[in-house]
Amino acid sequence: MVDPVENFIRYQGPCLTSAVSDHLVQNLGLTPAAARKRVSRASGEVKRLAYITFPRKARYVYLEKQFGSPEYWSNLVDALQDTNSAYGYAIAAIRLRGGVIPESQFPIASGSPLKQAKHLSPETVLQRLIQAGLLERRDVPGLGACISLVQSEHHFDFMAAEMRARLITEEFLLYAVRDWARKLGFVSYDKVAMRGPDSAPTVGTFAWDLTAPSYLSFMVKPGKDGKMKPGFIACDVYLGGEVDVQGIRPFINKCLTLRRLRNVGPCMQIFVAHKYSEEAFALLKQNGIVPATPGNMFGDEIAEGLAQLSSVLTKAAFTALNPEGLDLLFKRLGKIEGASVQLRGTLFEYLAAEIARKTISHQVKMNQIFKSPEGKKAEADVVALVDDKSVTFIECKGYNPYADVPNKEFTHWLQHNVPVIYAAVKAHPEWKNLKVQFEFWSTASLSDDASAMFDTAKKTIKASRYTIELRLGKQIHQLCKDTGNDGLVTSFRKHFMKYPPVEQQGVVVHVQPQGWMVGA
Repeated sequence: MVDPVENFIRYQGPCLTSAVSDHLVQNLGLTPAAARKRVSRASGEVKRLAYITFPRKARYVYLEKQFGSPEYWSNLVDALQDTNSAYGYAIAAIRLRGGVIPESQFPIASGSPLKQAKHLSPETVLQRLIQAGLLERRDVPGLGACISLVQSEHHFDFMAAEMRARLITEEFLLYAVRDWARKLGFVSYDKVAMRGPDSAPTVGTFAWDLTAPSYLSFMVKPGKDGKMKPGFIACDVYLGGEVDVQGIRPFINKCLTLRRLRNVGPCMQIFVAHKYSEEAFALLKQNGIVPATPGNMFGDEIAEGLAQLSSVLTKAAFTALNPEGLDLLFKRLGKIEGASVQLRGTLFEYLAAEIARKTISHQVKMNQIFKSPEGKKAEADVVALVDDKSVTFIECKGYNPYADVPNKEFTHWLQHNVPVIYAAVKAHPEWKNLKVQFEFWSTASLSDDASAMFDTAKKTIKASRYTIELRLGKQIHQLCKDTGNDGLVTSFRKHFMKYPPVEQQGVVVHVQPQGWMVGA
């Protein structure tokens, strides 16, 4: 005989036990008490979500094979958000972003206050969702420590490059928002704060992608001491797919909760995304939040540049980089203050990967994390493998060619990354007998101390173990020539090398290309 509880969940999808009980009462004629007992005794494929409870002691039930499915997550988020649960907002925020998010951004996206009475903090929400088996910590190549939905072992393997491209593009979007707010005089020019790898700016008790104080007349209000206190602009961004109602509710909840704080001035709240569902757009407007897009904030050229950047970075992680497209990127995004310098640093890794494909091996991967037998971790920007022969690890530093690589970064590569990755290689069953080479590529120069450190290490390291090489601007330019790709040569010379000195009125002058800043 088919179990009616299991049968209902199979056809209706994961749900609360209260929904199953109601079905048994209405369709099988059971009393409410008998229906609840029948549901509580259900076994076999029927599973109950641990640690997360609902009103009237209801539990979330599902069939074992349904765990991790889109229906499982969507129904769970609906059930949690219906009760205004912080857990539902956190899961929805991660689902919107593809199921995985850098751990440093969890406090921003989750919508929970960092510290506020009668509210769960992001740390508590995360801890309990991990305990419930819904979220987990994982290292993602190119991103480091992340929080993800619990899925099958290799579920996120092919998402890392796309996610990294999105996060890089969002960083440029935040530069554009900062530039926009400054130029319009909305904010204090030097007080704009943006999210970083290990930090998030705050307004009130909440973390945001971008914040700034505003002294516009309608934003300020007198404090208890009689002095005028500023209002704020608070902005979050997402440049993935369409933003739906489930995905936008964490942000709306954050905005509404902030407004209830007495000691925080007026706040203009903005969410920026490529596109919204009709319902999500209307919900933002109903709650007095600006639903912006790159196009309506900055115009088509920058919006198209952001879309192109994401596409270029995603494709370049797996296939050939299109050098001709770089000029268009610099043209479109170079108008954003600070973007040119950041763009050069970002694209250098992808350009290095393309050179490696042409000159070392077509088997190239980017941003791979390696773990030594002792548990230490290190990341290689570019890895080029020649089957049964060699493996090359390239560290990329796309700095201003008129500056020096910071000594601490070179030291970290030489004294941490190299030995950790080498230990991981020797423990790798297919790589342990390969020739191993480590290379440090930089568009900037090394300081005298770093150069001396490299020379000493190169002389003392036994070639039978591994070798190290240093490739700076001129050497990398020659590698570009070795590829036979004229577009690659031109792009590197134009965007990553020092301009040759020119003579002006009998005086030799060293001219820096537009966008380079000393020390950047």
